[in-house]
Amino acid sequence: MSISFIVTTFDIRPYILECLQSLRPCLRPGDQVILVDDGSTDGTDEVVRDFIRHEGFGPDVEWTPVWLGVNTIGGVGIPANIGMDHADRDTVFFVDGDDYMIPDAFLKARRAYEAAPADICFADYLEYDQQAGQTRPPADARKWAELETLTGAEAVRLAAIGLIAVPWRKFYRAEFLRRHRIRFPEGDFFFEDNPFHWTVCTLAGTIGFQRHVICHHRVNRPGQTMASTGTELAAFFTHFETIRTGLPPTRDDLRLQAARWLLGNMSWHIPRLRPAAFHLYAGRAKQALQQIGDGEWQALDAGMNTTTVWHYADRLRQGDTWGVIEAWRSDADRATLSGLRREIGNLANRLREVERQARTAREILQAQQAIDEFAVVKETLGLSQQNYLVENKGVPAENEGFYVK
Repeated sequence: MSISFIVTTFDIRPYILECLQSLRPCLRPGDQVILVDDGSTDGTDEVVRDFIRHEGFGPDVEWTPVWLGVNTIGGVGIPANIGMDHADRDTVFFVDGDDYMIPDAFLKARRAYEAAPADICFADYLEYDQQAGQTRPPADARKWAELETLTGAEAVRLAAIGLIAVPWRKFYRAEFLRRHRIRFPEGDFFFEDNPFHWTVCTLAGTIGFQRHVICHHRVNRPGQTMASTGTELAAFFTHFETIRTGLPPTRDDLRLQAARWLLGNMSWHIPRLRPAAFHLYAGRAKQALQQIGDGEWQALDAGMNTTTVWHYADRLRQGDTWGVIEAWRSDADRATLSGLRREIGNLANRLREVERQARTAREILQAQQAIDEFAVVKETLGLSQQNYLVENKGVPAENEGFYVK
């Protein structure tokens, strides 16, 4: 079974070499590597070309570079679709250009997938915090234990939908993607992997899971989409509408799952929203939430009515946009005040430490002055003794003290 690896890149010069070098041991003869560069301007393409010249993936791996020249609108959607247009192997596997693979674990997951092929097969990953230099499990790590007890295709489907939507930890059967014409949505927005994930999981006839940690996903780096705190987060409401439109009208369970998905993402967005984004975000949230029927909303109410996001979502659904915005502003003011208090507390602690160090420095200086004064007195006494001996014709003996007659 051969794989088309689709690597997407944009201005990731510091990371792309590690990605490509980690990918090389994952390849087998007959595989294909498609790299779609989305108009990088930082020299990412130079690093890639240099790697291909001096290392490469070997003569039995097809190398298919696509240089777009200019950055496309949105996020990964257009480059990923172009990559799929060039993919002609049995399986599609996406690689984020700033991540790095774990070859041994990937090869284990690959063998397991080949032994039990599925339309989509999930593997696991770890996040690598670029600032902290540490790895940590992703937010859905605890859900893997639940997968082992599932029975029934639809229970598996709902569980798969509930996993994080990232495309780069999954094996996709290429024929399945082509048959259903599954594509990433294209537009002036980010987070396109969410509706893609929902479409794949909804249409998949078979879904597999291989709990091998196959890659490290780099987070907390400059310029990363996941660091968004502004109006770009409103794209989730567009994606929610896309997801709902693609669901079978008879699948109330999936519609309810989509509503939970939206509220879950809103709970992540709201605490990090910048005040400048409040108005647009609240307006788009109201439009999206009002598409949820009363029956669905009552079903959600049973499990979420004690959460903060439910309080805001229910008010928005009722049209209280300005009331919610004012509440968010009050929350932001309190958070700012709390931050200022923490900063003042930190400064006060630093001031106390400086004062302590100043006292210590003064004590050291005073001690040094005392030592210096003692040395002066000692030297004076020594000279006085020597003068006394000279005046009284004392004769110093070799290797002995002074001889005084």
